[in-house]
Amino acid sequence: MRREDCVELFKRIPETSHPQVNLVLRNQFVLSVDSVVRFEPTYLVFRGREGGTTDEGRAFFVPYEEIGYVRLERVVRLGELKQMYGETGYVDAEDRLSKGETQEDKADAAKLALDAKTPPSSGVTSLDPASIAKQNLLDRIRATRATVAGMSKGPDKK
Repeated sequence: MRREDCVELFKRIPETSHPQVNLVLRNQFVLSVDSVVRFEPTYLVFRGREGGTTDEGRAFFVPYEEIGYVRLERVVRLGELKQMYGETGYVDAEDRLSKGETQEDKADAAKLALDAKTPPSSGVTSLDPASIAKQNLLDRIRATRATVAGMSKGPDKK
């Protein structure tokens, strides 16, 4: 892949989707991109990880000629792809099915579901996935401790 092709491609992919980009090298080795740092004349500089590992935050300096292709590691609607190339107004079957709710409606529904699930004393105020997961884990630990404490008293020891 040439530098110009790589730069143009990354401009077309929304920046929010960059962490879902995988670079597949000519030898079929996969590199997952976290964020692009620089497009140098002969190589690309980015932070990410090797495919199949959990070692995040590594720096990669990859020559453009070693990049075989770029892959988005998620389901992409046809309308989304056409939007990346400036085509607007295209609506496919997937878009029609999801037209019923907007992104704001989905966010509001997710917040309402979270509020219904989370007890008022838990203090979760953000929709950050990490804080939600942490709070869910803490709730499960508390519930398990309460169950174990109730079992240790037994029926005669109340």
